[in-house]
Amino acid sequence: MQELVILDLDGVIINGQSQQFFLNYLFKKKMVGLFFYLKLSFWFVLYKLGIIKDPERIMKASYSFLKGRNCEEIAAIVGDFFSEQLKKFIFSEIIGIIDEHNRKNRELLIASNAVDFIVKRIADFLGIKNYIATKLESAGGKFSGEISGEIVYGEKKAGAVRSFIKENNLSLSGSWAYTDHFSDLPLLFLVDNPRVVNPDKFLLFEARKRNWPILKFKNIISTK
Repeated sequence: MQELVILDLDGVIINGQSQQFFLNYLFKKKMVGLFFYLKLSFWFVLYKLGIIKDPERIMKASYSFLKGRNCEEIAAIVGDFFSEQLKKFIFSEIIGIIDEHNRKNRELLIASNAVDFIVKRIADFLGIKNYIATKLESAGGKFSGEISGEIVYGEKKAGAVRSFIKENNLSLSGSWAYTDHFSDLPLLFLVDNPRVVNPDKFLLFEARKRNWPILKFKNIISTK
């Protein structure tokens, strides 16, 4: 049975917060207003400082601007956003790690709290077929402005990974996980080979206590 490799998105594949980058892009394109932009930017600062622990409420508020928007139109905007900006923030170190796991025929899975249309675009670029992400509700080809189900965060992310394993007849034996945030401790406890990447101070403390390998990513891929 193939070994499973679970990759967080923000801080592991992307140098930064993909949804913050998307917010900046939308503001520049005048798709969101100044007050909305400032409110969410302030939240990202609080989250990075560890003051906000659970992002569910703000996640629900973040995508309210999509209410009534055409899904295909947003997909095209996300494609432009990825090509023009997000691709420039992919860590080159993770490319080498992905290549190594592919050579050893391991099954790769991106598990992220980011919304699915962002995660899918990155997964496609990296050649990773499996991903778990927060889903947005839509009907009749338009977004409702609501999140569908639960966000993929903390214990809920670990639960989503368990469900993925069961549905795809996989195993956690010999599994790997790469993450940067303390909220993913439940996920790291699931796997045989936990790896922390540029960890926040809370995860760094746990990693040192448990002698988990600590990886430092510094470089981004060349997009020229």
